[in-house]
Amino acid sequence: MGDATLKIEALLFFSSKKTKMNKVQQYEIIEVPIQQSSTGTRFFVPDQPQLRFVSLLNLVCYTTDTITNSPLSGNPILSTANLKNTFLVLYYNDKESVKFIPVLELNRVVSNSATAAFSFDITPFAGQQIIWSKSYIQTPTAYSSISGSNFSVCFGVYYA
Repeated sequence: MGDATLKIEALLFFSSKKTKMNKVQQYEIIEVPIQQSSTGTRFFVPDQPQLRFVSLLNLVCYTTDTITNSPLSGNPILSTANLKNTFLVLYYNDKESVKFIPVLELNRVVSNSATAAFSFDITPFAGQQIIWSKSYIQTPTAYSSISGSNFSVCFGVYYA
């Protein structure tokens, strides 16, 4: 089999697959600020009054491959190296119901160079009503490499 045949078979395979696309209903970006030289390991999501009674459809985490600074505060985005040790806890149904999701699992854009980026689907949520002020990110150890300025972890919230 030649390269051309393999390419044609791959095109036929992917074009014949039925893919379910998530439809954006509403979107909001939120951030968790991290103070420089912080010795903490748990950082709560600030209250999000605009998201209090909405149904969560999807949640993405942004890295420096996607944005370099938070559009809300201007803080630099936490480095990918630090995000590798960062976990998200979501509070709903009167408890921490979704515990310790690696935030990079919520990252849908991966870049392997300055010119090539790949986008992946993320598992959708089931319409949970998150209590953001009781939700948080956690790291096993303090972010020792953070100095010189505050940083942020930014999430994109897709909701209905």
